[in-house]
Amino acid sequence: MNMAHHIAVVLGTTAAPNPQPENATAAGQATGQAADTNSTMADIAATLGPTGTMLVLAMAAFAFYVVSLSLHPNAKCHRCKGAGRHRGALFSYAQRPCTSCKGRGVHPRIGRRILFKQP
Repeated sequence: MNMAHHIAVVLGTTAAPNPQPENATAAGQATGQAADTNSTMADIAATLGPTGTMLVLAMAAFAFYVVSLSLHPNAKCHRCKGAGRHRGALFSYAQRPCTSCKGRGVHPRIGRRILFKQP
């Protein structure tokens, strides 16, 4: 068997539900259902509702963005296209350092400036 089949088998298996006694009252059934810990993603999404699900997804996206900021804090300078210098318009051999990025070729990303208060 290949690895994909093994993963599908592991993900497809679930524990068998506990059988309810036949003489249980409605209140007993409700408490038995509340105590059930075998929740699926659909059950969690139904419990949260559309607003809660969107909130959880937004928090996950924000967490991924913060990790991205920590791994890649700088972006390429758009004025000099990352070269760190400008070429002259009339005399193309003439060069000067980029005034926007001060010759570095990169700028801090907007999220880095806002969230981490760094220049």
